[in-house]
Amino acid sequence: MDRLDVRTVAAGRWRSILSTLGMDDKALGGKHCACPMCGGKDRFRFDDKDGRGTYYCSGCGAGDGVKLAMSVTGLSFKDAARQIERLAGVVQPAASKPERSDEDKLAALRRVWSESKPIQAGDEAALYLAGRGLKLYDLPESVRVHQALRYQDGETVGNYAAMLAVVTGPDGKARSLHRTYLQEARKAPVASPKKLMQGLSLSGSAIRLTAVSQVLGIAEGVETALAASEMFEVPCWSCISTAGIESFEPPAGVREVIVFADHDESFAGQKSAFAAAHRLKLKGFEVEVCIPPTVGDWLDVLNERQAKDTEDCAMS
Repeated sequence: MDRLDVRTVAAGRWRSILSTLGMDDKALGGKHCACPMCGGKDRFRFDDKDGRGTYYCSGCGAGDGVKLAMSVTGLSFKDAARQIERLAGVVQPAASKPERSDEDKLAALRRVWSESKPIQAGDEAALYLAGRGLKLYDLPESVRVHQALRYQDGETVGNYAAMLAVVTGPDGKARSLHRTYLQEARKAPVASPKKLMQGLSLSGSAIRLTAVSQVLGIAEGVETALAASEMFEVPCWSCISTAGIESFEPPAGVREVIVFADHDESFAGQKSAFAAAHRLKLKGFEVEVCIPPTVGDWLDVLNERQAKDTEDCAMS
């Protein structure tokens, strides 16, 4: 599907599509608010001109629904277009819904979290992480497992095990929950196995996989952050997406940030890493950017190293 087709099928449905992809309803309300991409306060407005999902930010410029969907999800154009096409077939042209209050959103987060349990050997989350090649020692309290979490995407409804991760703001307070739906130690066979719950603004936030430390790594996904931490022996947090990398705000106590970027063919991962590095450097932080030597992320590098070690052992 080309760019014109994507925009045509999604016309008039962008609020529903972007909300389903995890964008905060407050940012879709047509009023000035914090930018979900660059994190600037009160500089973003979703105006949806002619039903095209358009927006304007005084910091990072203007764009349309496709660009916004790519920023929110961290997906390439091809993958984002596939998601948009699928959702455009099941969501209705947006009729304004009453906006949920922040307290209602937080109450929903607390309810789901209260139903979860710490990850233990043998459960779906532990098997999933082990299957990705990650060690399971010292898993953080910010990541737990839910045995049967409701999944709904358009008309698709079901219950799956899910790995939950708390998304925490720079102030140390919970902003959202990140869900990875699982089945038989793999991502569940659904269109969007990774989804954010609607919560508060994610600007500057991260999934804190360790305590705050003076030297802190950041990466996009939870799995990538755990891999980077294992390989480089540096505490590392997940910022979820390229937009999260760009807007990340280190909490008090951090003096150096290492950005473990994805190596993307589209250069999206590298672009967000250097944009974050530039912004944080201007704020006085020591910053380093680490990029895998070939296309992929640091989990891919870890897996390649593990495969080579296994091959070497077999030959010795």
